[in-house]
Amino acid sequence: MKTIFLFCFPILLVLPQNLRAQVKDIPNSQDHPAVSRFAGSVIKFYDQKNFDAYALRLGPIERGKETAAKKQQLEGVVTRIIYQSPKTNSVLEVFRNYEQALVQGGFEQLYKCELDACGNGFSGSYPSGNMGHVRGFTDQQRYLAMQRSDDNGTQYVAVFFVMTHDGPVTRLDVVEMKPMKTGQVTVSAAQLKTDFEKTGKAVIQQVYFESGKAVLKPESKPALDEVAKFLKEKSDLNIYVVGHTDSDGGFDFNQQLSQQRAQAVVDDLTQQHGIAANRLIAKGVSYLCPIADNGTDAGKAKNRRVELVRQ
Repeated sequence: MKTIFLFCFPILLVLPQNLRAQVKDIPNSQDHPAVSRFAGSVIKFYDQKNFDAYALRLGPIERGKETAAKKQQLEGVVTRIIYQSPKTNSVLEVFRNYEQALVQGGFEQLYKCELDACGNGFSGSYPSGNMGHVRGFTDQQRYLAMQRSDDNGTQYVAVFFVMTHDGPVTRLDVVEMKPMKTGQVTVSAAQLKTDFEKTGKAVIQQVYFESGKAVLKPESKPALDEVAKFLKEKSDLNIYVVGHTDSDGGFDFNQQLSQQRAQAVVDDLTQQHGIAANRLIAKGVSYLCPIADNGTDAGKAKNRRVELVRQ
């Protein structure tokens, strides 16, 4: 992976090795190998997930209308880093350095906004756990969303800058598009039977669709095979196949999407597994029944699911 270094004309901004030890980053944190920090900055928050969902912001965000903002849904390795820069630096200085370094590193701009053009809800659209005390700051706000494809695949970088009482804060998110490692959690016909005996329904998290579409991904096959096995063992059971979505895109869009996804599961069970069509009814409920907070990417990932409910 090509590493991007930040420059301040004409001084190199990457910290010398003998000074790095003096930087008081939080424990178990590090710069992302794709892009360095601005000189003198300290890591205040760090999180990396081997596979997670991420909503890439591609338009202005107004307070109270975060779910209606233009976003692109990504999945892959997600790294989040928040840097605190010295008070002697301006947001514009940090912003311009990142912008130039990313362009020189082969990234192409997807969206950029500065100051009021970002909207008054941009900072608040970030998870509150990521340095929540700076979540409401909008002073001098600027944002970049960029993309690069190379031999390592496609990488997305989203960088949000804002001024706080302690100086500029940079929120750096890097998403490396990689397929999810499957087979780590499996659905079993035996577990489905137990769930129905206890509650009259079963939640299936391992049915996956292409982003924003009702097209089943190949990695859904193991779960659907077990669902079919369960239905063949319980030949007297009729079920609703219920589609659930997150809240991105608005209610009407998600109502249609959830219905189409539920129908896609019904079609797979009837056409690929021989389950009688009169035993299955597809229903979509949009985001009316969340099981997690739609205000976070992790919560949204949990809410995108299929449930089997006894008729």
